[in-house]
Amino acid sequence: MLPYFFANFLALALFYAGYKQKLSDNARYLFLLLCAIPLIVIAGFKFRKIGTDSGTYVYFFDNIVTFKDAFKMAQEHGEVGYWSLSAIGHLWTDNYYALFTLTACIVTACYLYVIKQFNLKTLSFFTLLFIGPFYFQLNGNRQAISIAIFAISTLFIIKEQPIKYLVSIAIGFLFHKSMILCLPLYFMFRGNIKPRKIALILFAFVVFIVFFQTFISIASGIDSRYSGYGTKRSESGGVLVSMFNIVLFAWFFMVRMTNTRALANRRFDVLLALNFLGVLVSIISIILRIDPSGFLRLSVYFTQLNMFLLPMTIMSFRDTQTRLILIFAGCALMMAYFFMTMSTFSNLTPYRFNPILGL
Repeated sequence: MLPYFFANFLALALFYAGYKQKLSDNARYLFLLLCAIPLIVIAGFKFRKIGTDSGTYVYFFDNIVTFKDAFKMAQEHGEVGYWSLSAIGHLWTDNYYALFTLTACIVTACYLYVIKQFNLKTLSFFTLLFIGPFYFQLNGNRQAISIAIFAISTLFIIKEQPIKYLVSIAIGFLFHKSMILCLPLYFMFRGNIKPRKIALILFAFVVFIVFFQTFISIASGIDSRYSGYGTKRSESGGVLVSMFNIVLFAWFFMVRMTNTRALANRRFDVLLALNFLGVLVSIISIILRIDPSGFLRLSVYFTQLNMFLLPMTIMSFRDTQTRLILIFAGCALMMAYFFMTMSTFSNLTPYRFNPILGL
């Protein structure tokens, strides 16, 4: 776990210095570049057995050497953007660190950009690294890119910029087909978030549960990989992650109802409504006992917004002492959650570097 914590805190220190010091724009961008380096190294130079799905990505990387190979793969499976990364990587080196490093660069750039658009930047960055989806790329390489792009897409929902939103969805779709599920969200959350919109979401939630296997059959007809999304287990999978997301949403909702003066605005309400979608996916996963390695991953598109909602709710309290207590307690809980999940799931520990580094 030490490499993960070291990368996180080094990145946080450089990020904090970049935004808190009175620097020129060029100097600030230099600090942001420096803060990205430890994160890109830890994600890009991992050993091929870090993450349960990493071996599969390495296999495809070894077999997709040219753009011709990438387009041939895309004809069968789509997602031409992701397969093209393999071809681009081979222009650099035949070692698989090229693919993981390119992915890490895209994911890191997306998150640094979107955090820049919000206040409470350092706390948002801390939340991203410790309970957010930054390290999702260690296992779900393709989907991690789409999820990071969708973080930017949420800005276009909030600002009501439909063309930019549709373009961002199209770009994300080039890396993972699941991005298409986010297409109607702009139209659902355009304007004020009213009770009837939430009621519509709940109605769709019930319909989805009732006809779940039908929807999975339709999806698997489009791409056979989605047939695994309906695989059931004798026990509910991903319960820890799901319950954590549910508890966080309950906190966000409670504070929203309490501190209306600070949080009753479109930005918070859109983020909260999107987060609610992720919670519903988590609930479905628990109720139907679905394999968490498939369907539950869809929730990450929406639960990643914890990185903004948690800082906003903490700082909505006007009393400085209350804020400090919540920040301290929140950071401690996030680090504990990070340790539990990273050391338990997806073969992420003990961390090992790519042998090419000789470490």
